Amino acid sequence: MYYDIVNSGERIKELRAARRMTRQQLAEQIGLSVDALRKIEAGVNGAKIDTLISIAELFHITLDYLVCGCERKAEVDDLLVGLKEKEVQFIRNMVLNAVDNMKLLTE
Repeated sequence: MYYDIVNSGERIKELRAARRMTRQQLAEQIGLSVDALRKIEAGVNGAKIDTLISIAELFHITLDYLVCGCERKAEVDDLLVGLKEKEVQFIRNMVLNAVDNMKLLTE
């Protein structure tokens, strides 16, 4: 794995859009200029580690996800421990439906 600035920028843009934030709003919250954020989202420039940390904290995600696209599956699995298979499937279906519904918001 490596730090792919294009994919990382896309993830940042998707996180911002999911929160219905403008570039201006996000830039202000993490202490960047709008132009610097635009270049990061477009994959023209990579983000400094301090910027990545600020974004990760703001969106409650891991640096692994921002930099590499890796999600911490262990955390999700920990939440499901002790549930019956039908309960786990019910939760998975709810999440999938929520993701589909969020896509409708961005169309």
